[in-house]
Amino acid sequence: MALGCGFRRFSQFVRDESGAVMATFALAFVGLVLMCALVIDYASALNAKARLAAAADAAALAAIATAQYEIAASQTTATAIAAGEAQALRAFEVNAGAAYGLLSAPPTISLVRSGQTFTATVAYAAATRTGFAGIFKVNAINIGDTSTATLTMATYLDFYLLLDVSGSMAIPSTASEINRLATINPDFLNLYPGGCILACHFTNYQACQNKQGQTVACQGYNLSRNGGNSHNTPVTYCPQPGTSACIQLRVDAVAYAVQQLLSTAQNTATVSNQFSVGLYPFIAYMDAYQPLTSNLATVSTAAQGLTTLLDNGDGSTSFTGPNGSSVLLGSGGTHFENALPAMSNAIAANAIGNGSGPTSHRPFIFLVTDGAQDNQYQYGGGSWSGSNNATTIDQSLCTNIKNRGITLAVLYIPYVQIPNPTTIWNDEDGAANANIPNIPSSLESCATTGFYFAASSPTDINNAMQAMFAQSLQAARLSQ
Repeated sequence: MALGCGFRRFSQFVRDESGAVMATFALAFVGLVLMCALVIDYASALNAKARLAAAADAAALAAIATAQYEIAASQTTATAIAAGEAQALRAFEVNAGAAYGLLSAPPTISLVRSGQTFTATVAYAAATRTGFAGIFKVNAINIGDTSTATLTMATYLDFYLLLDVSGSMAIPSTASEINRLATINPDFLNLYPGGCILACHFTNYQACQNKQGQTVACQGYNLSRNGGNSHNTPVTYCPQPGTSACIQLRVDAVAYAVQQLLSTAQNTATVSNQFSVGLYPFIAYMDAYQPLTSNLATVSTAAQGLTTLLDNGDGSTSFTGPNGSSVLLGSGGTHFENALPAMSNAIAANAIGNGSGPTSHRPFIFLVTDGAQDNQYQYGGGSWSGSNNATTIDQSLCTNIKNRGITLAVLYIPYVQIPNPTTIWNDEDGAANANIPNIPSSLESCATTGFYFAASSPTDINNAMQAMFAQSLQAARLSQ
């Protein structure tokens, strides 16, 4: 009896537990079916979302790329935005494919410009119909997202290289080059017992006569062009120091640095005609030796001729201008009072823009000089006028340029102390030497803040020109 009672109780337990297991299994099965249904429907929604997200990304990129193309083609900002938004919608439709039909409304596309930066925003909302999940009253899965793309466009810049080619720029570029010239320079005129190192550009003046009045190769400029070897064919350009064929002068080093700058500009440009460069040498007067152009290779070739423009001492330094006429730079001194206003007017004639597009270039002046203002003029190899006692640049000239919205960068190539100065010509050498300490501060005040540089050696001159260019690009970006 006891055994039978226990069996009956166990049987009852089994029967009771079987019902519970079945109920639990039934409930679990329903949950499993619901989970599977939702997984299938959610996977489908994820696929649709991925397709639409890719379409939104493509649309945002299409918007900014189209806008940049329109600006490069000289279109207005409004035209660029309209074209960009239209192209973005087309890109969305193409990339979305069948998923485009899931949208509850066309995508929202916004393209805005701030300075040189375009920002495109593409937003969409869609819903995918469910299959199995509908059994459980889940009829749709909502999906939506926003995609953003930003592009900072190229800044269009003009570089006006205002280059001092007065006599002091004919000094050899390094101490070793100066020593080479001093060693081979047989100056027979008793006024220059140590040889002609400064003002060696004079080719027709009396310093090229010996005591008997005979013309001799006494001038350092002439000797620098053949390395002091009379049998060598003279060169017009000496890009490197220590070359047997020539002795590099400061203006040679500047010309080489200009060529390297142009190479950097070509490699840096991201759109056609982004940078334009012109060469504007000055002595008594300034003019366009190579007018502003976006053909940088042409400017590089022209730079090789800068040494030929050095003051020759008789007032006839000139070159052939673009229209075939002779352009006179004059002689005798370094005349910032003529060069800077002329440069400012030349820029104004080309228009002063903000760099936002190909019709609005932002101007930069690169003034390369030893900074000594010399107010004298020389005419015809014998007639002089004006004071030959060196001073510093008139700050009002610089202020007028900067007030017009032109960035003025200055590269100071330090004026060299004249060794064994003489007291002839109203103590010209003494006045020049005494003026040297005043030059750096005057040029730094002249330059736009952050745009003053100084360099002596050919390597430093080259590096400084590169730094000036990089600083210009940075300033252009920050000011947009």
